[in-house]
Amino acid sequence: MAPPDDPLLADLTPEQREAVTTRASPLCIVAGAGSGKTRVLTRRIAWQAGQGAVDPRRVLALTFTRRAAGELRARLRRLGLRDPIRAGTFHAAALAQIHRYGADRGRPPPKILESRAAFLAELRPGDRRDFTARLATEIDWARARMIPPERYLELAAAAKRHPPRRMEAMAEAYAEYEAAKRRRRPRLLDFDDLLVACRSIMDSQPDEAAAQRWRNQHLLVDEFQDVNPLQFWLLRSWMGEESTVTVVGDPDQAVYGWNGADPGLIGDVGRHLPGCAVLHLRTNFRSTPEICEAAGRVLGREPQPAVRPSGPAPTVTECSEEDEAAVLARRVRSSRRPGAPWGHQAVLARTNAQLPPLRQALERQGIPVATKGGVNPLEHPAVRDLVASWAAGASLRAAVIDARSDRPEIIGAGPAGADLATRPEIGAGAAGADPAARSQSAAGAALDALLELAEDHLALNSGATVGSFTLGLRSDRRFPAAADGVELTTFHGAKGLEWPVVHIVGAESGYVPVAHARTREARAEERRLFHVAVTRAVRELHVMWCRWRGAGSGAAERRPSPWLKAVGPAGPAAADPEAADETGAAEIIAETRKLLRDRPPPKRFGRRAVSRRA
Repeated sequence: MAPPDDPLLADLTPEQREAVTTRASPLCIVAGAGSGKTRVLTRRIAWQAGQGAVDPRRVLALTFTRRAAGELRARLRRLGLRDPIRAGTFHAAALAQIHRYGADRGRPPPKILESRAAFLAELRPGDRRDFTARLATEIDWARARMIPPERYLELAAAAKRHPPRRMEAMAEAYAEYEAAKRRRRPRLLDFDDLLVACRSIMDSQPDEAAAQRWRNQHLLVDEFQDVNPLQFWLLRSWMGEESTVTVVGDPDQAVYGWNGADPGLIGDVGRHLPGCAVLHLRTNFRSTPEICEAAGRVLGREPQPAVRPSGPAPTVTECSEEDEAAVLARRVRSSRRPGAPWGHQAVLARTNAQLPPLRQALERQGIPVATKGGVNPLEHPAVRDLVASWAAGASLRAAVIDARSDRPEIIGAGPAGADLATRPEIGAGAAGADPAARSQSAAGAALDALLELAEDHLALNSGATVGSFTLGLRSDRRFPAAADGVELTTFHGAKGLEWPVVHIVGAESGYVPVAHARTREARAEERRLFHVAVTRAVRELHVMWCRWRGAGSGAAERRPSPWLKAVGPAGPAAADPEAADETGAAEIIAETRKLLRDRPPPKRFGRRAVSRRA
């Protein structure tokens, strides 16, 4: 029985406390949006270590971004955990094992293909960039599902895929891509090849497999709903008789099926991890009751219990495309509290293509916008200069030690690993400071961030080279923004984040759900994706949609998303019958058909636009 005054447990709810203290394994923690998942994970590791149930030096936490791994380790340091855990993505963990295995045998590290799309563009110079990107995505899906080129036609058809060209052409391009990697000397490995190569080592080298399972006895997998079959295949090889396994995820946030993820792994976790205990974290600590209720209605179920006090009801605004940016700018200004950072607000859209005109419009109105994707430390001149002085094959540990000892006037200027977005010397609060001092402080912040990331990488692979570290940084662009500004991102890009105020734009059928979501499974995933967008809001949620998009005779009448009514009144409009049926809101159809029939089109577009479909 845990003592009631244990500081690691004192502020937890009963459901959180059970998730922290249980020694069940395998264990699946189903963590709803805003339910304190990271708090539970870090408290679980720290508490279990304090009880002697786990050795933190033998913990491997698998996350989906380098940023998430760094946050996990940083929180554990703040909890006073003496021994660092290893944390990283599946690909980073696989690469670390491959490097270690090769180094022990005097073998050179593998040659890694950093960008699948860039390699395809080199192989197929006549293809358009958008096709190359979609081809890369289709190969992503096939590799994640462990589908070789020779079986792509059969299995893509069975999965009802809709590739950008006929499936025969896609299969040929996929086979060409795989053959081109094999022809290169040394042979190129893409990130999925790393997982296959690592599993091959586990299957063919019993001593190495036993050492890996001993080294990483305690396995923790975050975002389990987004794990794909290839990743799970590798995970199973890392599990031994003495392993403990904890997986954490939320079926309601499974939004990467289009890219090969298998939400069935968490949906039927007992079959995939026999004997698995399942605990649920339901309480939402992030959002107001009004936002939780809207999110529950989007999914057609009871809302999560909310802890925050009541707030304003979510709003739904209908506008025209030509007014969209101006309406958004006014709403952003009116939602900003005195003295609050602009970064407390985010604008979310379903697709990247929707964001550039909104970004330009906000900037024209004098509203600062955060840099897309955040700032990778490698993009700072001081960091580039430092990394350029390191040899790719050199020891990363030695490089970090040298950097910290050789440049004390910059390195360590602030707390190690401080979030660049919160450093006052490089934010709006630095106005009036000496420019040279601001420049040096910004350099110190960027270098601090780089070296903190390097130390996290070394915890995963103590023998890492400079090259393996910088490769990981180049492949992960999800870093905090360095300057205060409204964040603009997609629904997918917002996953795992939160803001006091969230503005969702383009909430129309064709975007929400996106037009190419044609199967029942794809539309269900789109519904979950909208739920993810809604649950990013802490205090205020504002949703916009346009009845008309296009200009003049090319204007097309749009219909509100079938899930918009869950957020608030959307005004009279037509609904998508199939999607409406899925939401249990078939009554929308009868209501809106009559209203639309009786409503004349706007005069500026003319009657020709009425017959057009979105």
